[in-house]
Amino acid sequence: MAKPKIGIMYLTSCAGCQCEILNYEEALLKLLDLTEIKYFPIGSSANTLDEELDVLFVEGSVSTSLDEEMVKKGREKAKVLVAIGTCACFGGVQANNNDVPVDELLETVYGTTDMPFKITHARPVEEVVKVDYSLPGCPVDGKQFVYATAFLLNGVKPFFPKMAVCYECKLSETECRTLQGLFCLGPITTAGCGAPCTSKGLGCQGCRGDHDAPNYKEMVEVLSERGLKGKDMINFMKVFRGNYLKEKLKDAGVE
Repeated sequence: MAKPKIGIMYLTSCAGCQCEILNYEEALLKLLDLTEIKYFPIGSSANTLDEELDVLFVEGSVSTSLDEEMVKKGREKAKVLVAIGTCACFGGVQANNNDVPVDELLETVYGTTDMPFKITHARPVEEVVKVDYSLPGCPVDGKQFVYATAFLLNGVKPFFPKMAVCYECKLSETECRTLQGLFCLGPITTAGCGAPCTSKGLGCQGCRGDHDAPNYKEMVEVLSERGLKGKDMINFMKVFRGNYLKEKLKDAGVE
């Protein structure tokens, strides 16, 4: 019986999600026994997108014409495409500058607009091709990647409840960072990461995006009460929500 064929592609990103996958050494070795990994540039020197893939995982935002060409080719070859990590799911931190003209960004960073390929604003993968499933996080949670892969290889739809990070803090008996006076986006952010930031005494930075029913209006009020207001509050909230924060705040009646 032929083994399922898998690909792991990266676009504009830091490759942190792929490193997280590689760090899951035992699970990765088991995956290698059960599948054929045909495309994984950071993990193998032998790569090809010429064959059909059962599952393609994509990390990174679509920020160049090369990214767009690559992910479109991957979509053509893959039966199932999974966006992994915050960049692929929402655009990532690079989407924070999407309100600045591309030429202005290029001049500021490189001193020229003359590039060997087209540079665009950072876009989530779903704006370019059909995405079947999304696994957010910065980086993607290794356990969720393993679970999702196991589900897909067995023909089962991956399912991860979109509840707030606060739920995981309650389970682990982590003291509420909001009540401690810290800036924390846990109340509006999707759980599933194990809440590593709050367990280390920090506030949630919101890298996994919104859960099913985020209350932006209340979140803004809580942050304001703790002294984070105006542009500083917007900058804090938009780190991982650059592509859609303005719309969310507008929908919540917050200008």
